[in-house]
Amino acid sequence: MKKSNLKSDETNVIIYCRVSTDEQRQGTSVDVQEERLKAYCTYKGYNIINMPEFCDCKEDESAKTFDKRPVMQSILKYIRKNRGKVQKLLFLRWNRFSRDLFSATDAVRELLDLGVEPNAIEEELNFESSSWPVLLGAYIGIAQSDNIARSKATIDGIRGTLKSGKCSNKAPRGYKNVRESKHNCYVIIDEAKAAPIRKAFEELANGVISASYARKKYCPNIPESTFLGMLRNPFYMGKIRVPAYKDEPEELVQGQHEALISEEVFYKVQDVLDGKKKSKPKLEKAINPDLFLRKYIVCPKCGHAFTGSRSKGNGGYYTYYNCCEDAKHMRVRAEDANEAFAQYVGCLKGHL
Repeated sequence: MKKSNLKSDETNVIIYCRVSTDEQRQGTSVDVQEERLKAYCTYKGYNIINMPEFCDCKEDESAKTFDKRPVMQSILKYIRKNRGKVQKLLFLRWNRFSRDLFSATDAVRELLDLGVEPNAIEEELNFESSSWPVLLGAYIGIAQSDNIARSKATIDGIRGTLKSGKCSNKAPRGYKNVRESKHNCYVIIDEAKAAPIRKAFEELANGVISASYARKKYCPNIPESTFLGMLRNPFYMGKIRVPAYKDEPEELVQGQHEALISEEVFYKVQDVLDGKKKSKPKLEKAINPDLFLRKYIVCPKCGHAFTGSRSKGNGGYYTYYNCCEDAKHMRVRAEDANEAFAQYVGCLKGHL
């Protein structure tokens, strides 16, 4: 941490540099800004304050708002704490200070009230002149207008990609992005991850299991909210959803990727999720009438219920009861067991 070097007999200034795009981060833009600001201060004879709260004056956050810019927030905090000791806040151009006219106007007003003059060395304003608000509006208004234009171009580009049937971002689970060149990008099915997702769709479409059970059974590592979003995503049936924008309604277009499931399966799943198709319980197999005591009598050796089966012998087919835990515990002809049960029931007498 640097020690503050405020001087009472000189003009104390804080310099501020900001970079906001990936291209600038990879280049020397911030270093160029710092170099020019220091040269300007040397020429003017200004004392550059060493800020104790941070190591340098560089910031790589967006200029849309001041709240999310830690370096700028530290500068403002320092100025408020040392009111009257800082005379100027300098930056290269006004679009480095802000690209939003409303927040910039509030910040400039606060700094002037604190006795600090914010200024750009390449677009210097004369705050003694009555025209400085007009020039401030022009400098930052142009930057804000550029932001709006870029944002619109980005939205138009994304919508154009979606309308052409292409994935505009990271591929959904079960797919993976392939990039052969800057303008040749597409998605393919990642079969290892797609198999359980496909199975979950198909099982849910049958109306036998719930979405929660399907997730736990086939996709336990996927969060529930994410899984429900996947079930609603038409991407899996080979379609691309283009969101509504301004006067344009939402639409589905044919995707250029391979579908993971059929449209029939997808829409059946939607019916299940919407409650239009109720889950049907699995029905047990028809019970052999010769084995009607199955599950009602227990093994005398281990206490487990008896099950039954049909076997082919010399004289035809025969039915047997046997222990469901271990058939070797006990095995008895169903005909004999049923007869013994009938005789037992016949001996029972009711109380008068």
